Amino acid sequence: MTVKPRRREGHRPESPRQSEEQPPAKPPVGRPKGEPSTIVNVRLPLTLLAHLDRYLDRLERQTGLKANRGMIARRALALFLASHASESATGSEG
Repeated sequence: MTVKPRRREGHRPESPRQSEEQPPAKPPVGRPKGEPSTIVNVRLPLTLLAHLDRYLDRLERQTGLKANRGMIARRALALFLASHASESATGSEG
């Protein structure tokens, strides 16, 4: 059995000094601003996920704006619940 050699502790590969350059800006991490939120794991069939990804690609081409699965899922769930809330208020539940 062969073992991959480990890098020596404290040894870094040679790289040009970038002390004069500003480090690249990092995107914000953590919870988004706004109302409190939590993470919910959802298992999706691969066919549905592929369909969602195709939709995201099309949306980005049409609008030029970045979107992700979470944004679309949040918006879709909010619209779904809003439409069902209005149905239950009118008494059309069966």
